[in-house]
Amino acid sequence: MNSDINENFDWQNVKVTPDGKYLRSSFPGLWKPSAERGNHSLSPSEWLQGKRELDDVGDYWRVYNKLYNLESFIQKHPGGSDWIEMTRGTDITEAFEASHVVNVNKVEAVLAKYYVKDAEHPRNSPYTFKEDGFYKTLKRRVEPVFKKHGVSPTQRILWTQDILAIGFITLSILAAWSENFVLTIVAGLFLGLSTTAAHNSFHLRDSFRKYYFDLSAWSSYEWRISHALSHHLFPNTILDYEIAVFEPWLEMLPSRPKTFFQRYGSLVYAHLIYCVMMPQDCVRRAHLWYLGKTKPRPENFIILLELLTYIYFAPSVWAGVRCWLIVLAVASYWVGLVGINAAHHHPDCFHDGDDPRQDPDFGLCQLDATIEKAEEIHKTEFAILTTFGEHPLHHLFPAVCHSKLHLVKPIFEKTLEEFLGRNRSLSQLELFIGTHKQLARMTPNKGQ
Repeated sequence: MNSDINENFDWQNVKVTPDGKYLRSSFPGLWKPSAERGNHSLSPSEWLQGKRELDDVGDYWRVYNKLYNLESFIQKHPGGSDWIEMTRGTDITEAFEASHVVNVNKVEAVLAKYYVKDAEHPRNSPYTFKEDGFYKTLKRRVEPVFKKHGVSPTQRILWTQDILAIGFITLSILAAWSENFVLTIVAGLFLGLSTTAAHNSFHLRDSFRKYYFDLSAWSSYEWRISHALSHHLFPNTILDYEIAVFEPWLEMLPSRPKTFFQRYGSLVYAHLIYCVMMPQDCVRRAHLWYLGKTKPRPENFIILLELLTYIYFAPSVWAGVRCWLIVLAVASYWVGLVGINAAHHHPDCFHDGDDPRQDPDFGLCQLDATIEKAEEIHKTEFAILTTFGEHPLHHLFPAVCHSKLHLVKPIFEKTLEEFLGRNRSLSQLELFIGTHKQLARMTPNKGQ
């Protein structure tokens, strides 16, 4: 790792090394290539390449302070080969811990077979996993429950996902054929619900249902990087892709300079951003293909197949294109509205620039960046699946199906009370208002 990023600097707002190459977090020891901030064409693969440069482990995989060669394990990985292949050359400590909650001793024994050597420099991560800390203690306590009941989806969850996806396909074709505006809106809503439900699937071991996410024009493969490996493991920090990709329009970090328009204009234009997230991603991906920065994957053409289907059934080409655009805009708005206002962007949540906790236990830092929804309606299985519910528990155990999280809720609350106190909860309205307060906030929170 470059020696210049280990120097100490006094900084305000955006903090970089003298050469301008690296951005410094308020977490000691966490860095990010500064050129990536506000780069709307940045692909998740490019984000991952930036992480490789900082982690600096060559062709190996790092877990804590040891390097492993998992090349021969890629096709053997029970969760699917993508997770191992895409993380080549990076520190996977957080992903390793968060993804394995049952048979942990066996998993660690398998990993040990691929040991190569010890790492030569500190990790580019502030998080700790002490055996007597909150997260490791919680993992030991919930393991017997997940071992008994499993971590995979229930049949009811699978049927719900199937119904939403089939409902979207059926309604959207009928909408294109009939040119019925109301039906087009409903089809878009079904796509939005199906997309949030499919988010549950791409966190889990491979199955065809992860491709329900690709019906939305987003890529389940890319979201495994930008969402599962970036946002989930480093929420609200400079390593959170989902923070950086919206800059400068949605400036969530209090340490970033903000104009009056950015702070308060977002009350209006944020809704436009929600509407164009999916269509814009199609354009971004096509542009990166054209530049040769990324290569198409087979599932990327699902969205083109949808467009051609609408054109085929619609009375005219324009009617089919219009149906496609409206459906994407409605679905995009749903996911943007519920996703960005789901749990993270309230002034009481940690955002990079705020003072971090002194002992940055991974689990407690996840909870610092999330707030649970208080209403009973958001505790139902359907709401959890389609509105990013049970967010604190989901961040602690992202590789566990949403349908199984409630089983460990009492253990979670008891363990949390021992280490931190009660879990925080707010109404959806309070979270929505809090997002806009956070966008306006320029003063970092002190004394976390």
